[in-house]
Amino acid sequence: MNTTLKGDLLEGYIFDLFSQQIAAGDFWGNAKNCKIFQKKGYYSKDREKNIIFDVSIEFYLPGASQYSLVTFIECKNYSHSVSVDDVEEFFTKTQQVAASNSKAIIASTASFQSGAMTFARSKGIGLLRYFDRLNFKWELNRSPSTSAYSDVNTSYDMILDGLSVPDFVSNVFDLYMQSPTGLTNSAWDFFEKLLNDTNIPSEKLNSIRNQKGRPSPLVPFLEQAILEKRSLSILRDIGYQDGEVSLHAICAREATQCGLVVKRTARLEHPHSKNTILGQICFAPLEIRLYDQPILNSGRERFTLAHELAHHFLGHSKYMSREVCDEDDFALPRTGSTLEPDIARLEYQANIFASCLLMPKDGFVQNFARITQWLGIANRGFGALYVDDQHCNQQHYLKVTHELMGHYGVSRAAASIRLESLGLLRFYRTEPHPQLHPLQEFFDQLLNTGVDD
Repeated sequence: MNTTLKGDLLEGYIFDLFSQQIAAGDFWGNAKNCKIFQKKGYYSKDREKNIIFDVSIEFYLPGASQYSLVTFIECKNYSHSVSVDDVEEFFTKTQQVAASNSKAIIASTASFQSGAMTFARSKGIGLLRYFDRLNFKWELNRSPSTSAYSDVNTSYDMILDGLSVPDFVSNVFDLYMQSPTGLTNSAWDFFEKLLNDTNIPSEKLNSIRNQKGRPSPLVPFLEQAILEKRSLSILRDIGYQDGEVSLHAICAREATQCGLVVKRTARLEHPHSKNTILGQICFAPLEIRLYDQPILNSGRERFTLAHELAHHFLGHSKYMSREVCDEDDFALPRTGSTLEPDIARLEYQANIFASCLLMPKDGFVQNFARITQWLGIANRGFGALYVDDQHCNQQHYLKVTHELMGHYGVSRAAASIRLESLGLLRFYRTEPHPQLHPLQEFFDQLLNTGVDD
């Protein structure tokens, strides 16, 4: 693809992204007070002709026919890093048409050199690195950076790498941005900081700003009790009584009612996941894929299928078109600083729902009580099942989870998550120490010897 076509492609992405935010009321500026254009010309006295800008966003005071502020966006779909010369050239161009009431942004698919970042910051120029969402593990129905809120204390290094490291791989966010005053993954924060760095009085800026405020996550919060209730309804429909839940029966029911297709396919390596992909769901058409693994782990595979079924049953098609999952996605809770809010809620709900579906609460609690009584494990005030450095407590943990694994057809990790979520299991956790802690050594041995099967 030649340079012009590559540039036009990026222009289209950027134009569509901000057009959609404006139309949906998610943009920093009020939809009534801003207009977006592609390839619009602005007159330069120095050249005595128009200068064409890739994308421009004009901001109007209420009732005004002329814009009071304009943002020019230059798109660079390079195979090499953006240099300081590129930034200087664009800055000079913008100064020729609207020096006093304009802001400049360079959008790039490539990284920015350190000199480019320094010069941009000194001139109040915004930098934006764009990543194609089609390659992400989660393909949301809106830009992940729409409702993002960057905590610079925890995300600074990640965002800096996203802007400056040539081979950086983004797992979640499509935008990594530098405003004149900071780094962010949030489109709202980016424009807030960029446009505050102007000569326009704050009261006039407020009349342009979207009064709804920062976009909220689309995915509603669901309490665990609601997820328990919904999973129980599905189990009733298939006539579940006790023991291992028949996911085959659930999938057969959904195949009849919704056209669900479940496939097993060859192992998949995903460019945005350091781990092997375990499963995937696509919503149009509705299909779940389970990927072959080097070592068969039926418990992990059952949780993978339950996790993907959870996305279907919870109506997550309203928020995303597809998702792929690996082992890291089964950790609870997820780290908020590394996930966009909607994704964090989607994954948390899917994991809790999968646990509820595979290990129904009432029967699980009763079986846990029966097993601990049979093994003579007494609650001495630290928790029904307490794991610390003592060998006897570690053995209790192994025996109890082993029985639950066999009864419900789940992995030890899944059984542990369910026990913890119900307050039945408590780990004694210590701060990291240069010398390996006995409890950490215990769990490392479990991992290395594959006892989870």
